[in-house]
Amino acid sequence: MGQITLSDIQRAYGNVKVLHDINLDIADGEFVVLVGPSGCGKSTLLRLLSGLDKPTAGRIEIDGKDVTQVSAADRGLAMVFQSYALYPHMSVRQNLAFGLENIQMPKAEIAERITEAARMLEITDYLDRRPGQLSGGQKQRVAIGRAVVRNPTAFLLDEPLSNLDAELRISTRAEISALHDRLKTTMIYVTHDQVEAMTLADRIVVMRAGRIEQVGRPLDLYNTPANLFVAGFIGAPRMNLLPVKIAEAGPQSVRVEGAGGLSIMVAADGSALQPGTDATLGIRPHDIRTGTGGDGSFTATVDLMEALGPETVAHATTDDGQKILAVLNGQDTTKAGDGISFAFDAGRTHLFDAEGQRLPPPRT
Repeated sequence: MGQITLSDIQRAYGNVKVLHDINLDIADGEFVVLVGPSGCGKSTLLRLLSGLDKPTAGRIEIDGKDVTQVSAADRGLAMVFQSYALYPHMSVRQNLAFGLENIQMPKAEIAERITEAARMLEITDYLDRRPGQLSGGQKQRVAIGRAVVRNPTAFLLDEPLSNLDAELRISTRAEISALHDRLKTTMIYVTHDQVEAMTLADRIVVMRAGRIEQVGRPLDLYNTPANLFVAGFIGAPRMNLLPVKIAEAGPQSVRVEGAGGLSIMVAADGSALQPGTDATLGIRPHDIRTGTGGDGSFTATVDLMEALGPETVAHATTDDGQKILAVLNGQDTTKAGDGISFAFDAGRTHLFDAEGQRLPPPRT
């Protein structure tokens, strides 16, 4: 079992409140990723879960048991750190065995667990090496192996890939995903990289300034972000967010107007909006195409064209200084300084009110 419940969790250091009323239920066997910018409180929350720190207020339960004041050693959790935290004077085998020896597990069982973890993580050939003789990716697998041998209730992973190069991050990310599929154990993973969050998580918890902004499945957050922060954070390249004015608003649709002659009708419940008020129109770079036609169009000047082979990323600026990103299919010969026309469909847009909250769908 590995069901975890956080109820009204707060953490303050003196007068500085770092976490504000965090409520979250994590199901047994679920892979949950905490994501957000640096300083948002995600690593602090992981430390509270692990028992390395205690909340100022609130309650932490594991499988229905209150563990808020229980020590880290008695929670049955295993943590994988960003810095690997391996003992440099010990072999890989000794690093894997150390925690089990401390709880006086029989030697035969320790050997069996090490053999199985080494096979699973493909580190059998490194068991007699010391950490200084390993690459970054090998060290990370050993750090994960040290957690695996404990057979924990849940794994807590604090930015485990941040010290790896880009190619190794991709392969190690796949290994962690495959490991979760095999073990079926609860995993809580902290990262500031939304690509890691999108590819690994059953559910993503988006945090900002010590608060949870939205919780949901990766594609739910991508397709229906709750607010401007989630819209701008989830998705790569990030969503285009264009300032607009409300021209007409009703329970079924809202018409907005923007710079460059932009005028578009969006299906949304705008019954609480007043004409003339500010709003923000969101358009994913993959939903913008070159040319005219469709529901909306505007012109811009190209700043940079990034040729990636099967697609081209266009960086452009509208006449009013708005920066635009568009991901175009195929190879494009447009150059910096050229004028370019963009078009998009209303059904692929997102509309947010003056407070940054996503408008609800049309009333039925």
